[in-house]
Amino acid sequence: MNSIMAPKRVEEIPVKRVAAWGCKLPEQLPAGEILTDVTQKKWKLGPAIGYGGFGDVYLASSNIDTPVKPDAKYVIKIEPHNNGPLFVEMNFYIRAARKHMIDEWCKSQGKKRIGVPTYEGSGSHIYQGQRYRFVVIPRYGVDIGKLFISNGRKLLTKLINRLAVQMLDALEYIHSQGYAHADVKGSNILLSLDEDSIKGKKSQAYLVDYGLAYRFRTGSGTHKPFVHDEKRAHEGTLEFTSRDAHHGTHSRRGDLETLGYNILQWLCGKLPWEKQNDTIPSSLDPDKVHAQKEILLSNLSLFMHKCFPFKKKPPAAVMEYMKYITELGFETKPDYSYLRSLFQSGSSKQNDVPTCLYHARESDENISYPIAFKRPYLRERKPCRPVNGEIRITRNTQPKYPVERKEFCWEAVLALHPDKLAKISVQTPPSSLTPPPSPPPPSLPTYAMLSVIQRMKEKQSGTFRHRAIPKSSDDLKAKWMTPAMEQIVQLRKKTSTSPFSLAKVVPRVTRSRGAQLKRLRNKNSYKQSNKRRRITSP
Repeated sequence: MNSIMAPKRVEEIPVKRVAAWGCKLPEQLPAGEILTDVTQKKWKLGPAIGYGGFGDVYLASSNIDTPVKPDAKYVIKIEPHNNGPLFVEMNFYIRAARKHMIDEWCKSQGKKRIGVPTYEGSGSHIYQGQRYRFVVIPRYGVDIGKLFISNGRKLLTKLINRLAVQMLDALEYIHSQGYAHADVKGSNILLSLDEDSIKGKKSQAYLVDYGLAYRFRTGSGTHKPFVHDEKRAHEGTLEFTSRDAHHGTHSRRGDLETLGYNILQWLCGKLPWEKQNDTIPSSLDPDKVHAQKEILLSNLSLFMHKCFPFKKKPPAAVMEYMKYITELGFETKPDYSYLRSLFQSGSSKQNDVPTCLYHARESDENISYPIAFKRPYLRERKPCRPVNGEIRITRNTQPKYPVERKEFCWEAVLALHPDKLAKISVQTPPSSLTPPPSPPPPSLPTYAMLSVIQRMKEKQSGTFRHRAIPKSSDDLKAKWMTPAMEQIVQLRKKTSTSPFSLAKVVPRVTRSRGAQLKRLRNKNSYKQSNKRRRITSP
């Protein structure tokens, strides 16, 4: 009699570790390694439970005297010190996800909890001469991406509605701290491991992975303006990247748009820009995906028809949600309460995620699975490619080789969409014979620049006249003299009025003054001639 063998756990499936573009994979640290965070708290490593293009994830325990058990309450994410995503994530946790900050916000909003992990610790660790960065967060269970794939690329509508409500809660808190998540997707939404929640057939969903978190609010509290940034263009996961993120910038509406794409995928199974084999090939141009999103979001009826071709009417909630996103301004604060109301059924337990799909597992994702997840799900673990030749990590497709050079053509440029036209740089490549390009001028002219511009306009129009030198030094000082010139004038004035001054002030020679001097000379000469006559007469 043939025996049926149980499928292997996910961490037992051999996965080839591939570093992301421009990043270096860490050495696998042994179980039992002791790490010390910045507060001198010690953490003990357990076995590795996850791998990625940037770093690894390990079970961890704050009790260093005993081995780390499979039911450990914490995980540690480790990256080489030169990699960037974990540095961004660590800064987010320190600035915006401390336990007391989350508790105070929940209390002010009348909520028991929200799906944002709490910061437990972070620091640096040296292993075999290499320096690593690490961050400690609570451990969670299975992610929604795995549940979506294992259940035939569909989720129950009730589950989707409650996931949407919980993710809107999490995004509202993240946005209140001045950050945008920038990478909302099913594999970054994990269910809790609370025993009471599991027994009660309900669970809290948590939004994790803040390696692309973007601070959209400046230190003065103002919203950063919309600016196309080619270095960050198409940042995120290509299926769910928002239109703003395709331009390289992020805001609150971008996160809500990305969540909307996830909701649509959970409802209909496949987004219009995805292929039949539930993946996006590496050769697909991100600009083409961006163009499809722009077209479909400008025509929501067509968008819904492509997502739900066999339904007369699409779900009203997601239709209203996407309509709200298309009308939302880049810097406008969303109405989170209204968006939550679209997915709430009025139940008192509206924020609980039912674990109706938990019959597919015994306890949690790190212990056992009675089903084997399909391999295409691992597409999200592929390394990234640099954009525009820069070593900037984005989570979309692998680099395309070889790169064909095309001759520049103005006709082709002018025929492009304005969004594409803004991305083209017509500067020639620098050479040893050409100087480097001048830096761009400031966005606003200074007062000195405005004065120069005004003088140039006066000269061109012929209205500019050189001003005559005023008679008094006071007028001279008030109109155009510099501080150094003022000092010279004052010094001359004091010298001329001083009784000890050797210099005499020569009066200004005018026409009347010249005539007076001439008469005086004639008079003196007449007196001298008369005097000579009297002396020579007998």
